[in-house]
Amino acid sequence: MSIDAGHPGISWVLQFRARIDGSLLRLRSPEGTGWDLFIRAGALFLEGTTSSMSLALDMEDTAYLTDGTWHSLAITATAAGSKIFLDGYQCFSTCADLSPAGSSPEAALTLTPGAGIEIRSFAEHDAVLSAEEILALSPAPTPLIEFAAAHLSDYDVAELSELTSGTVFARYRVRGPGQHGTILAAGGAGREQLNLSVTEEGIEYRVLGRRGQWRTFTAHGRWDQGHWHDVVVRVGHGAVQIYVDGYLEAHLPGQVFFAGVDSLDEVVIGQDTSGSRLFGEVRNAAVYSSILNDAQIKKLSSVAPLDTQCLFDAGFHNSISYRIPSLITLASGVVVAGADQRETIANDSPNSINFTVRRSFDGGHTWGDLQTVISYPGHGATGASVIDSCVVQDRRNGRLVVLIDHFPGGIGQPNAEAGLGVDEKGRYILHDAEGATYTWMEDGAVTDAHGHKTPFKVSERGDVTVTEDGEEQPGGNVFLADGEDPNQTLLTTRTCYLQMVYSDDDGETWEGPFNLNQDVKEEWMSFCGTSPGTGVQLRSGRLVIPIYYNGDHKRHFSASVVYSDDGGATWKRGKSPNDGRIFKGRQIDSRTLDTEAAATHEATLIERADGSLLMLMRNQHPSGKVAATVSTDGGETWGDVYFAREITEIFCQPNAVPWPTEDCPERVIFANASQMRPYRGRGVLRLSEDGGRTWIASRTFNPAHYVYQCMTILPDGTLGLLWEREMQGLYFTRIPLEWIEAAKI
Repeated sequence: MSIDAGHPGISWVLQFRARIDGSLLRLRSPEGTGWDLFIRAGALFLEGTTSSMSLALDMEDTAYLTDGTWHSLAITATAAGSKIFLDGYQCFSTCADLSPAGSSPEAALTLTPGAGIEIRSFAEHDAVLSAEEILALSPAPTPLIEFAAAHLSDYDVAELSELTSGTVFARYRVRGPGQHGTILAAGGAGREQLNLSVTEEGIEYRVLGRRGQWRTFTAHGRWDQGHWHDVVVRVGHGAVQIYVDGYLEAHLPGQVFFAGVDSLDEVVIGQDTSGSRLFGEVRNAAVYSSILNDAQIKKLSSVAPLDTQCLFDAGFHNSISYRIPSLITLASGVVVAGADQRETIANDSPNSINFTVRRSFDGGHTWGDLQTVISYPGHGATGASVIDSCVVQDRRNGRLVVLIDHFPGGIGQPNAEAGLGVDEKGRYILHDAEGATYTWMEDGAVTDAHGHKTPFKVSERGDVTVTEDGEEQPGGNVFLADGEDPNQTLLTTRTCYLQMVYSDDDGETWEGPFNLNQDVKEEWMSFCGTSPGTGVQLRSGRLVIPIYYNGDHKRHFSASVVYSDDGGATWKRGKSPNDGRIFKGRQIDSRTLDTEAAATHEATLIERADGSLLMLMRNQHPSGKVAATVSTDGGETWGDVYFAREITEIFCQPNAVPWPTEDCPERVIFANASQMRPYRGRGVLRLSEDGGRTWIASRTFNPAHYVYQCMTILPDGTLGLLWEREMQGLYFTRIPLEWIEAAKI
């Protein structure tokens, strides 16, 4: 079932200007529930308590709001969640209902501008405004200067001479491929010192530095097809950013603007300062004294808004954090979104982490409430966990299969022991304080190393009872951290377990978890776990899931796959592309790998039209590019490792999905966090039309915080993207094919 909207919803729209941090809005009920929206550290922050959840939403991507310029803010709220818009475009969303009904029928909203903050307009709407309506209500930024001729007046040139930061906007076109030239230039003391051009390399911004050296900032690409293009150069906060047609194309460290021009006395458009004209025209241009944000730049280019809904966030079902998205569209049309639920702390394992899902029955427009699929005992840093789900469906019978990693309490990837932890049938091997080993049988009985029955019995949840003199005594829980329970008697092996759960009714009910270590793990591995996101089913019917594991040197990992030819009943591990690989003149293998430069980590898979299997891998190779390899035998062995020169790698999880149409059967979309800013961020989607052999276009989806993601093609043919900001939640965005097609060069 989908969450009931509960009420028709509400919208608030206002404009504000801030010079320092302070309060903006407050909603309070007579009982004290409600929330406060304020500016903290220059960004929006919302905290409080609704009737269903506590809130602490750090909207860190809205930074630098205390710039003294006017901004628009909008909030839409329903029982299914709320969305926050800055300068016309959505900047955040939450599962919480921020309307008065979400706290109390008597709750009221008040404006609470603090010192240094002004609010000049406010409107309340008894309906949920659309993204387009909110964009229309958001005023465009006001330029300091607009160009009405090729040369700026002396007065306007003087206005620019002290700008150390700001924004340049220009709309241009050239007459066709290979025709280039200057869009804007500035000079002083008889020489040109600033130039913005369209070149064979892309869009180039150059400024002559104080030591006589040109500083060059380039957005690589071809924007010389003869079409109109918008170019924005945003200078500030230590970087030069170049946008084309409303999307970030380059974020480059360094800052230099008109104040960097010595004795500035000339600014021209459509030509350089010597009079050499652009092979085309500049229709209009402007300079802004403020550093425009991403939303304001999008509005200048009339970019259509995308709709994003929060599916899992801090406070939802009383959990501190959700991470690691998985997402799949089933043959029935049901869409299933998975997430790690991190109940008390946001860390990876060791931590108490559950596997949870939400389902949509209308193509991702509305979503049902949270379902907990796997939960192990314990809390916080010493709790047992599951982490990193990877999903695939067997199209032959509709079974939804999920592989996931399990760790006992207090254990995670860094401190897991080597070993399988199970016998040949996948039954847990247990240990007591003296090191004696036992086997946890299917019926809950426990046998010793000789197969003899013992006084121990273990429940499905892992609780141990010990029968002494005809009485049952508590004996702790086998999954808890060592020393956690004073009644502790038996524990599972302190290693990593690859496990499987499955559903035969589109995710409504689940079977498992079942251990797979006996099939795919080696005794020398301490970690053998999924690459989270999506697996694939080959045309042969084989299920293939990407994994990675370590060897004798625990800090170095190798990517591989596990595969099943019987619908998940049994699994095998393929070789790693690191097995037998020649690296820097020597042959390496995954067990003895001793260098991080050759390591391969989380990966994603695509089956091509010719039946080959492409694997794209996270790595820390000095090339700074995503690693790739191809299998021609369904993942059992792999070819040489190479590096995709078009795809930047910052050591973060990748995801790829086929998006075929009749006219383009090998279209593939790849997504990853592509730039350190210095946090992991700038989520970019890339397009291939030949099965991932080449990548012909890219588009920045979110220019700031962005980490893991998972994609699926929805029943209506649009792309569903479930992505994370690492510490804030998981967000679902519907992306039409036209969005990425428009980026084709």
